Amino acid sequence: MNKLVARVTALCLFTLLCSCGGGNSTTTTISGNGINSLGQSPAVTINPVQTENNLLVTVEDGPRGFQLAPNANILYATVTVCSPTDTTNCVSIDHVQVDTGSVGLRVLASKVKKLNLPPVKVTARPEFITSLNKVPADYPEVQTYECYPFVIGGLWGSNAQAVVQLGRQFTSPIAVHLIEDETNPALAIQSPPDCTKKADGKILDGAGILGSNGILGVGSTNIDCGSVCLDGSYALNGTFVQYYGCLPGAISIGNCDTAAKVDANLQVSNPVFAFLDSRFNNGLVLAMPAVKDPGAATASGELIFGVDSISSGTGGFSVNTVPSNTNKVLLGVDPVNNLNSYLNITTQLFIGSSPQTFLGSYLDTGTNGLFFNDSSSVPIPKCANSTWYCPSTTLTLNAVLSDGGSTLLNQVNVNFQVGNAEALFSTSNTAFGDASGAAPVGSTDFAWGMPFFYGKRVYMSIWDITSSSSPAPWYAWTTL
Repeated sequence: MNKLVARVTALCLFTLLCSCGGGNSTTTTISGNGINSLGQSPAVTINPVQTENNLLVTVEDGPRGFQLAPNANILYATVTVCSPTDTTNCVSIDHVQVDTGSVGLRVLASKVKKLNLPPVKVTARPEFITSLNKVPADYPEVQTYECYPFVIGGLWGSNAQAVVQLGRQFTSPIAVHLIEDETNPALAIQSPPDCTKKADGKILDGAGILGSNGILGVGSTNIDCGSVCLDGSYALNGTFVQYYGCLPGAISIGNCDTAAKVDANLQVSNPVFAFLDSRFNNGLVLAMPAVKDPGAATASGELIFGVDSISSGTGGFSVNTVPSNTNKVLLGVDPVNNLNSYLNITTQLFIGSSPQTFLGSYLDTGTNGLFFNDSSSVPIPKCANSTWYCPSTTLTLNAVLSDGGSTLLNQVNVNFQVGNAEALFSTSNTAFGDASGAAPVGSTDFAWGMPFFYGKRVYMSIWDITSSSSPAPWYAWTTL
């Protein structure tokens, strides 16, 4: 297995560099005055239709999280979760956020409670059993729980086996993350101190605070962790503990193994990679309409499964063939010698007299703006009391995207706009093509969030980190 150092989902402004997993993700909140004062613009759509290999997606308002105004640039889909032993026993969950920067399906536990999904179990570590003055025969297995931290909070909850249906495609039984939304300590295991600390004290335990009913992580890898979770070497790698193993019936973290070892097939999986139909499990395509100032009421598109397996003229399917003229860049996959570019591409931003280089760059629907720190001599002005950018007029900027690392191969020019976030968020629109802001202080990453995807077909492959022969992941795109 390849050694994996993770970039885990982040819900507000930017990403964290974590121990194991795959993906970058952020979701930010909006800030502004005069909420809804300018009304809505028309909705935009590419008029998607349901086919055998797609999922209809929409940027729209959803469960209100951290703000009173409508959610901004949050891409939602409806996801169906089924019993792994009876795929007629299912529940459909609306307003699940589609996130190309993280891996795994994570839904509120209350949404699937009636399914009685079987827990994911692993063998307890001998050290844990010894600490309880027990022998291995007493507690051969423990149930896995997971901590998944973000910049402004984190997810905590148990793992369970389920079959996931996206559109008309089904997965094999896979591990999913059930976000613990039972806050009564007497009824459920609460977030352990290590997880709460990593989440900056904020555990996101409900639809309102999360801004969705779950997160559909369909990022660049097949599982959400890797070798660190496989061998439980959290302390050795200086990371937070991602997987825990709790005794049956436990309601306290004191009855949990705090460094569980989880085999790759029991780690939370990328649902697309787990599709039963092999034509659709090597990647995906996101097609979204263009969004112009001052935004759109909603924006509707489609998430197409697989890459280079369905051509035009194939009835009943959405085309996923990568055109020959596609812009393409490779993600870095060497965490030992090139950590800053691991699972990232490189951005050169041209503002002022010299370019600014961001080795940690990525395309991510889970980020609701374009986020970067402008270090030019005359930086883009920010909105009052906010990290969002508020230039007096809309700016058109130029960047060059290239392969992850410092070699700057496969260079592709990208023009993008930075609008006045105060003006944008003074509308009641939900889709904004030029919402941009500053990354957290000290960050050297460039997050190409949801605005990047508007007006494009973006192709993203999935890297099998458990295989030494799997090709490196890549991004590609064409304009609509």
